Amino acid sequence: MILYIDRSEVPDVEDISPEVLRWCVQKAEAANGRYDRLNDYYLGKHPVLVGGKKDDVKVAVNYAKYVVDITRGYYLGEGVKYDANDRQSHGTEPKAAGDVETAGTLAQGEAIDLSPLLACYDAQQIGKVDSKIGKRMGVFGDCLELCYASSDEEPSPRSACIDPRSGVLVRDTSVEHNKLFALLWEKRERTNGSTYYHVTVYTDRTIRSYEAESLAAASFKGVNDPEEHFFGAVPVIAYENNDERQGDFEQIIPMIDAYNGLMSNRFTDKKKFVNALLVFYGMTLGEGDQKVIAEEKTLDGVPIDAKVEYIQKTFDEAGVQVLADTTVREIHKMTLTVDMSDEKFSGNSSGQALKLKLLTMNLLVKNKIQQMEEGLKERLALYNNWLVTASRMKPFSVTDVDVRFTVSVPINEAELVQLVTQLQGIVDDQTLLSQLWFIKDPAEAVENVRRQQEEKQQAYQASFGLPTRSDTDEEEAEQ
Repeated sequence: MILYIDRSEVPDVEDISPEVLRWCVQKAEAANGRYDRLNDYYLGKHPVLVGGKKDDVKVAVNYAKYVVDITRGYYLGEGVKYDANDRQSHGTEPKAAGDVETAGTLAQGEAIDLSPLLACYDAQQIGKVDSKIGKRMGVFGDCLELCYASSDEEPSPRSACIDPRSGVLVRDTSVEHNKLFALLWEKRERTNGSTYYHVTVYTDRTIRSYEAESLAAASFKGVNDPEEHFFGAVPVIAYENNDERQGDFEQIIPMIDAYNGLMSNRFTDKKKFVNALLVFYGMTLGEGDQKVIAEEKTLDGVPIDAKVEYIQKTFDEAGVQVLADTTVREIHKMTLTVDMSDEKFSGNSSGQALKLKLLTMNLLVKNKIQQMEEGLKERLALYNNWLVTASRMKPFSVTDVDVRFTVSVPINEAELVQLVTQLQGIVDDQTLLSQLWFIKDPAEAVENVRRQQEEKQQAYQASFGLPTRSDTDEEEAEQ
C-alpha cells in the first residue's frame, strides 16, 4: 500500500522513530481487510458458498478471476520490449525521470547499450515478474516491486513482486509525493509460540531491519546495522491500477454476488424438480411397489380411475435466463471487458469491426499501460544506477528508452508484413522490425541484417577478385 506522511515527521530517513514505524504497520494492518476480501473473490471464495440450507446448491461463477486474467493477458501476454532511441547519441543532455538520477552521460555520438541491463532481465525471466505485477494490480488496485541484489557469487540486480498486504511505500505530502522510505513487514511466530513484528526499511541509500514484540507501544528496535544497496533511490516501486487504486472487479462485486445467488437458486430449483413428490390418487401402493417403481419406472394393476402426478414447484426458466444474460452483459459493460463466449462477438466480422468491439478493452489497457510504464521506467533507472556503480554499464536517461507493450489481438500477418515493406525508406529499420510479431529484439535484428549484408558484399567482391575488408586488415597488420 501507499501512505503519505509529512516530511517533518521523518527529519532523517536513516533514523526513523519507532512511533513512525508503528503507525505505518498499524495502517497496513487496518487496510488488509479490504485486500483479503478482494483476494478471496479472485480465488473463488465467495459469500454464496457460506451458510444456507443443507440441500441448497451453492454455485460461484468466478467473474472476478475472469476479468483480471483476461485483461492481464490482453496487454501482458507478450513480454514488454525496450528500445533505445538515438536522442542521446546526438548530444542531448540526459535527465533521469522520477526519483532516480544517474550521474554522468554518454559521449556524444555514442549509442545507448542496454544489453547488460536486459541480460539481468533475461536471467530472472522478468516477464514473469511483470505478469505478477499486472495480476496484483488487477486484484488489489496497487502493488509494489522490490529491487534487490541477488545472492549469486557475482551479484546482479533482481526484482520481486510484493503483496500490498506486506509492503508499504511512504511518500511525502508535497504535490510531487516524493518517496521517503519503504518497508516490508510481517508478523512472525517463534518456535515457542510467541509472535513478533519484523520490519525491513529501505531508504534511498540503506537497508535495515527492526523488530517489535507488539504494536501496543513504539517498541521497534534495530536488529542489524544499515547496509548500502547502491540503487541510488528507494528500491521499491509502486504500481497503481488506476487513480482510485481500485481492482478490476471491485466495483462489480454486488453484481457478482447477485449472479451467484441467481445461479444457485436456479440449480436448487432444478434439484427440487428432480426430487419432486410423487402422489397417487384412488389407490394404495402395496408392499414392494415402491421398489418396483424405482427400478422399473412402471407399475402394473393400477385402477382405471386412479391418477398419478408429481407435486413440484413451477418456475419461469425463460425469465431466469433473460435475467442471467442481462447480468452477464452488465458485468462485461462495467468492467470494459469483452465476452469472448458471445456468439455475436466474432461471427463474420471484419477486422475493423472487431477493433470497434475491442475498443472498450483497448481504452482500459491503455490506462493500465500508462500506469505500468511509469514503474517500468523507474525500474530501468534503478537497475542502471546499480550496474553503473558496479562498472558494468554506462549511465543513460530513461527518457531515451522506449517501453513497448504488445496487445494480444488477432493480426493479419500478411497485411502487417506488406505495411512494413511499404514503409521502408520512410521509417527507420528498427522501428519497422519492432512491428513484426516474431521479432523479440529489434536492435539485434537490425545488427544481424547489417552484418548479413556486409558478408554478402564481401563474398561478391571476392568472387571478382576484388580486395575485401579481411584482405585490407591483413595488409595493415603486416605494415
